[in-house]
Amino acid sequence: MALSTKKELVRKWERASLKDSVVFSWIVSEHQDVCLQLLQLILPKLQIISVHDVKGEYTQKESTAFHGVRFDVYAEDEQGKMYDIEMQVIDKHDLGKRIAYYQSNLVRHALLAGQSYSDKVDTYVIFVCNFDYGGAKLPVYTTRVILSENGKLIDTGEHNIILNAKAPDLSGISQGLAAFLRYVDTSVATDSFTQKLDEYIAELKRDSEKRLGYMELEQEIVAREEYAKKKALEEEREKIVKNMLNEGYTKEQIIDLMPKLTGMTQNEVVALYDKLCVK
Repeated sequence: MALSTKKELVRKWERASLKDSVVFSWIVSEHQDVCLQLLQLILPKLQIISVHDVKGEYTQKESTAFHGVRFDVYAEDEQGKMYDIEMQVIDKHDLGKRIAYYQSNLVRHALLAGQSYSDKVDTYVIFVCNFDYGGAKLPVYTTRVILSENGKLIDTGEHNIILNAKAPDLSGISQGLAAFLRYVDTSVATDSFTQKLDEYIAELKRDSEKRLGYMELEQEIVAREEYAKKKALEEEREKIVKNMLNEGYTKEQIIDLMPKLTGMTQNEVVALYDKLCVK
């Protein structure tokens, strides 16, 4: 449903928590200490010391290298490793392809011209989900590439981590990561890091410019989603007409059947037919 009134947008802003993708992007990208601590919690074995070049999708920072690519939060560490952190609240059943998309965009910039493949830096795509993508009630899922025939692991240097804030049992992960996942799910702060997040969010909510920017971004996001739905519907209708043409249907038959199949008006069908067939 489109957010059509200022009152609805204000209510959404007042309710917005860390699991709101805009708030998440602002908080993590504009507070380098949060970005560093979050990566340290998620990837403790890497022993990350510092992060730099932190950017968010909804900040004013521009990245010429990643022009056109939208990361919730992008960062690099002191060794050059590259990270994309995404907040995902709703399961749209496309997470696998989204992971592949973000990885491909990181990988394209992980090896500079003239460098050996052995110099390629590792890339990490992290999804913080408020649903159980893996379906096993685990708090953390990871992916790897193996040979199907014998299970041999292939080191691509590409790492994908999916967090599940709905996991019922968090005893298998660190207390810090458990507190973060509970905070994503409930907005209840239980340690110093989540209390810091609470404070940053409260500070954000007091910023009138951010409030206005949030409402403008929400309208932009809704418009983008509505356009994508409209485009997908148009493509589906075109596909149906093309299939009917390939099966030998006449123009008159298509004009008669399409309204029954799709709800289009006859005038819309004629316009679509002419678009596809009239040179």
